[in-house]
Amino acid sequence: MEYLCRVGTPGGDVVEQTFTATDETALRADLEQKGYYLFHIKRGLTLKGLGIKREKVPIDLLMLFGQELAALLKAGLPLVQSIEVMLERQRHPVFRASLSTVRDKVKSGIAISDAFREEGALYPPILSASLVAGERSGNLEGVLRRFVQYLRLNLSMKKKAVSAAVYPIMLTVMMIALGGIMVLKVIPSFQDFYRDFDIELPLITRALMALSRFIRENLVWLVGGFGGAAALWLTWTRRAGSGAVIDRLLLRIPFIGRLMSMYATGQLSRTLAALLQGGLPLVNAMEVASSSIGNRALAKAVAGATPLIREGRSLTTALESTGLLDNLALEMVKVGEQTGALADMLSAVADFYDEELDTRLATVMALVEPVMLVLMAFVVAGMVLAFYVPLFQAISALQR
Repeated sequence: MEYLCRVGTPGGDVVEQTFTATDETALRADLEQKGYYLFHIKRGLTLKGLGIKREKVPIDLLMLFGQELAALLKAGLPLVQSIEVMLERQRHPVFRASLSTVRDKVKSGIAISDAFREEGALYPPILSASLVAGERSGNLEGVLRRFVQYLRLNLSMKKKAVSAAVYPIMLTVMMIALGGIMVLKVIPSFQDFYRDFDIELPLITRALMALSRFIRENLVWLVGGFGGAAALWLTWTRRAGSGAVIDRLLLRIPFIGRLMSMYATGQLSRTLAALLQGGLPLVNAMEVASSSIGNRALAKAVAGATPLIREGRSLTTALESTGLLDNLALEMVKVGEQTGALADMLSAVADFYDEELDTRLATVMALVEPVMLVLMAFVVAGMVLAFYVPLFQAISALQR
């Protein structure tokens, strides 16, 4: 059960936060144990409870946190004192409350990696894994710097992908909006206008009028049908395993699937490289990487291939068993294993696919703009021909 609570944090802030507990009594006991003061509690569905929104610490804050903690540790400050220094200037309510909890756990003797892991979905799995590697190697500062670099590169690729998708999406939305206005407002006006003229309308005009009439007469049923289909889709996507099925189908789409595959391969390679460079064993690195990949089909395949490494198989064999990676990536990983420079080679794989993806996205953007503009021009021209040519014919008929 999820509860929306207004609480006072151990750091002295008052925030609204969603907590999960079996019942209200258990929630109150858990909050009291963590040092929270409960002001108000409300039970009910939230966006998070519906699976639409999940609370997470923003990536830019994590990057700043990693940079500052690495700098403070390099300056010789103890870990707890370093966290307290960052708490003094932290304004994000969720991150501040979580960081305060982490500080208290570290004070009590819990490892910082375990403290962050217990915060659940607030942080990406690679954070706690990187901290484990830093604790084991005794180089927490260096691991934190690699973690920040990993986040920066990953965020850069996400921004490029989003910026490449914004323009086509905006044009598509504009085309749909234009089509809706034409069907619901413009075409009915022409239909009433042409009813008084004794002329035979072109086939395209009659077809558009029939389509407009059908949509207007059945608008409620169409909206209800789309709403029901959307509800069924959302219900199905929340089932276990449905996300992997969707992502696997997306990978089979010509060209777009190739772009998604390159992005996922680069993400997997960069995650493994960052963890291996930090000193984490390969099996643990694979487990963390499988939960850090955005593509759920590849994430599931990598998780299923991890037991092969436990059995003594090579990373190349394990990745090849997924059936989702290119031969080029597999060959580069194989060379890295044979030369003993696996982490460096994985970084090279990630850099290669990032550059290739950047080039292809630039090509797509160069092609999408003129194609979409031409398509919009055809739609507008079709509308004009369908409804203004008969108008000219009607005027000519009147002049005779």
